[in-house]
Amino acid sequence: MRWAPKDAHQNSQKMAARGICLLLLGFIIFSLPLLADEEETHYTDFEGYKSPWFTGPLIAPSGYTVKPGHFTLQPYFDAFVNVGAFNSDWKVHSVPNFYNINLRTRFKTGITSWLDVQIIPQTGFKETQGKSSAGFADLPLNFNIQLLYSNKIDDPWPAIRLILRTSIPCGKYQRLSLSKLGTDAFGTGSWYPELAIVSSKLWRVGGHHYFEARVYTGYRVGTPTSLKGLSIYGGDPTTRGTAYPGNIYFADIAIQYNFSLNWAFACDMYYRHQNRSRFSGRTANPVGLPSSEQFSLAPAIEYNFSENLGLIGGIWFSAAGRNTPQFINGMLSLNAYF
Repeated sequence: MRWAPKDAHQNSQKMAARGICLLLLGFIIFSLPLLADEEETHYTDFEGYKSPWFTGPLIAPSGYTVKPGHFTLQPYFDAFVNVGAFNSDWKVHSVPNFYNINLRTRFKTGITSWLDVQIIPQTGFKETQGKSSAGFADLPLNFNIQLLYSNKIDDPWPAIRLILRTSIPCGKYQRLSLSKLGTDAFGTGSWYPELAIVSSKLWRVGGHHYFEARVYTGYRVGTPTSLKGLSIYGGDPTTRGTAYPGNIYFADIAIQYNFSLNWAFACDMYYRHQNRSRFSGRTANPVGLPSSEQFSLAPAIEYNFSENLGLIGGIWFSAAGRNTPQFINGMLSLNAYF
């Protein structure tokens, strides 16, 4: 559960503009002569291999769908700790450390030559100030549509995939316990339908060395959420009404570079903006969250055992923000393609 100060509307507009500029920069990058993608692609001119051996990056997905008869399995281990909080003036103030251990698995399978389906079950454990809880989080469900395919090293265009996503609200978000200090919250209560697009391309630097770039951007719509009692949006045990979670815009520019056939470096540069959340109903304590902004980075190192199996580990951390936690997240993931 997060408490934040009042909204700063002008800062919100400025940072939304910066996020759009970040997205435009990504598309400018793709206008350069880069080339295509990872373990889900099927090239024929990579020194006897189907493609360079890439597993990452940590956040941005591939621009390719999984082919029929194949699937990917990618378990993640996340160790979050909120070490501070950004206020409405982009300044950090100290708060008690809030720990969140999250286990999730991305399972994606091909349906047709242009469609695959992904589901991400996840569970977590939270702890702060001697209070702790464990529970299941919301369940993301994706339908991924291949809009453009790049299957040759000299194709001038990227692979482009459309993502239709929702989040099944099965995690606890209301009727929270005051004594648990927010550790018993694992969901949002909103379906958050999302429309996103991801592009990926690869550039051959020389020899067996390749540089990949991805642009991942999308928009999530907060659906009305019934509230009873204390929730992630605030309130108290007497609260009854409806929350209207703020819509979310995000953009991610990610890169990968392989030092050798097995070893590679990856990094995500991620931006997120969320509109303020509103409330209608009765409550003794305020309900709702101000708009927020966040810039974060996620550098990582990959070790790829084969073209279909790789391990990636790194640190995702907040670089700047407004009305958001200051966090550090250690991430480890194994990606297997069958």
